[in-house]
Amino acid sequence: MALSKYDICSQSLIKCGAETISSFTDGTHESNVCSVMYDTTKKSLLYYSFWNFAIRKVQLNRLNETPTDAKFLYAHSLVGDIIRTRSVFNEFGQADYTYKKEGQKIFSNNKNAFLEYVSNIDETNMPSFFVEALVSKLATEINEAITGSGTLTVRLAQDFQQKLRAARVADGQENPPANIMPAGRLIEAHMRSSTSDRFRHEQN
Repeated sequence: MALSKYDICSQSLIKCGAETISSFTDGTHESNVCSVMYDTTKKSLLYYSFWNFAIRKVQLNRLNETPTDAKFLYAHSLVGDIIRTRSVFNEFGQADYTYKKEGQKIFSNNKNAFLEYVSNIDETNMPSFFVEALVSKLATEINEAITGSGTLTVRLAQDFQQKLRAARVADGQENPPANIMPAGRLIEAHMRSSTSDRFRHEQN
């Protein structure tokens, strides 16, 4: 079952030994603290890494304006759910290493610009390993405001580092490395090489 932001906050509060919440507006100290800290904590964790599950690719909307930087010909608007830019590329899939980000705009020399980015993904699409890391990070961030215990905050911070490492490992296993040749093609290449070697040997 998909978790809501209130479920995630409640799990963090349990780690702090506090009462759970069902909304950000129930008037309790716990809900007030979570309402202030949740979105910032979620976005900062998404920024930590180029999470495979949160990567999106879109064509950017070209703006009818001249870039403020004269080195560039075109201005494009960034998407609203962006957390972190991974790459900008053209319609041929060629990466652009010269673009410039200015506010919510991208300046480049690509008439048609595409963006690969980390998105501010909805809670319903978060994998369990990321939820565990988010619960731990949020608990670390809110603990002193909830309990006033610095000792517990240290333990929670250590737990978060473990969860973060595990999440990065799990996320890295979602997709195989792009530079690894599939086994079938590797075998075919080896067989072609062996056949070519035998042919040259017979010719000699």
